[in-house]
Amino acid sequence: MKASIALTFVTLCASAFSTPLGLEKRRNLERTVYPNYLNPIYKNQSSTAFPTQYTATINYDPSSTGNEVRMLVGFDIPAGVGTRCAIKFALPPKTQGGYPWVVSGTGKLDVYQLAEPFTNGVTNWNNKPARLTSSPQFTITQTTAASGGPASMTGTVIACLDGQRQDFEVVVTRPGPAKFDWFG
Repeated sequence: MKASIALTFVTLCASAFSTPLGLEKRRNLERTVYPNYLNPIYKNQSSTAFPTQYTATINYDPSSTGNEVRMLVGFDIPAGVGTRCAIKFALPPKTQGGYPWVVSGTGKLDVYQLAEPFTNGVTNWNNKPARLTSSPQFTITQTTAASGGPASMTGTVIACLDGQRQDFEVVVTRPGPAKFDWFG
């Protein structure tokens, strides 16, 4: 079982508040899309671009300059799935023989929507796209770091780009420190 970061499309309708999201799939109240791209960018290798990865590492320690690692996460949004969405994050239970995911430090990540898509294998720390806003759209808090499970999320539902690419930059919430490492 692997960890997941996902974009969930939420369609609000009259019955949305009386029916738990995810249970009424026939009404398309919730639909999940997983990322096509997990691209790391390294501050200490600022001009090096990396292709999409199967694992994700996000790291920041204010006492060690230059070691920051961020993730660019890209979603190809299918046409017709909805126009409102939110980020979800969950780690699987730790099992023997599974990928040894790690969450340490504050357990908090900020998620910023990017103003334009990044380019797989070309985008690096120095040429990453600008953030859409100066404040994060979502904050992930993994309080169950010892056992896994769904993370606590703060933020609002955002507009999704129906039938287009939508990208995010995931960083350690300041002041840190924190480290996340998982199999995506």
